[in-house]
This record gives sequence, C-alpha cells and structure tokens, in this order.
Amino acid sequence: MIQIKLDGVKVETIYYGKYKKERWIEVESIPSPEEIPGKIPVMYYRNGAIVYEYEEAPEATDNGTETPPAQIDYGETVNGLIRRKYTLSEELAILRQRDTKAEEFEVYNAYAESCKEEARLLIEKQKH
Repeated sequence: MIQIKLDGVKVETIYYGKYKKERWIEVESIPSPEEIPGKIPVMYYRNGAIVYEYEEAPEATDNGTETPPAQIDYGETVNGLIRRKYTLSEELAILRQRDTKAEEFEVYNAYAESCKEEARLLIEKQKH
C-alpha cells in the first residue's frame, strides 16, 4: 500500500506500509519523474494523480556543495562547547555561588574562556 501526505497540494511524505494512516491519501503507484538537466522534480497531487513540476536546481559552490555552509554563530558555539562539560543548571549554580566557592568558579571560568577561544578559532578557520 502506498500513501501520501500533502502540504496543500505538494506531496510532503510517502508511506510504503501495511497500515492505513488517517488523513493520508492512498495511491496506486508513484510515477518516475523526467530527468531534466539543471532541474529538480517536485511532486504534487492534483485531480487524483501525482504530477511533477520542475524547479531550478541550486548551483554548486566552489567546494561542490549546493549551498554555502552556514556561518558559525559565536554565542551558540560557545554555549555548545560549555554544555559539553556543564549543564545549564550546573553553570547557573556555579555562577550563583561564585563568592562562596571561588575555586570551583575559577575552574569553570577558565573552561568557559577556553571555549570562547575555541569558538573564535572555529570561526576564523571557517573564513579560510
């Protein structure tokens, strides 16, 4: 059994399985799209049949990927690096108690500073 889930008239998901899914449309088969250089097929369901429309394919970049890599966000990177060692709750506890547990705070702070430096290096590396 083949079923499709739609987003408007665009086919969002195809299900090949034994069980009938609620609000999915059962189809006999999925036709193969034409291969058109420089175009990508997009599947639609119209008038009880699957049809394709063809969109321009994204151009390849210098390194062969279709889109340029996402820029690294400094704050998110630092946060992610800190989370490798400290949960948010642990970090907040250390920050709240920095006056009473100065040694623990110094260890945390040194680690956070190393994470900031690592993030700067990652961002610099991405530029080149």
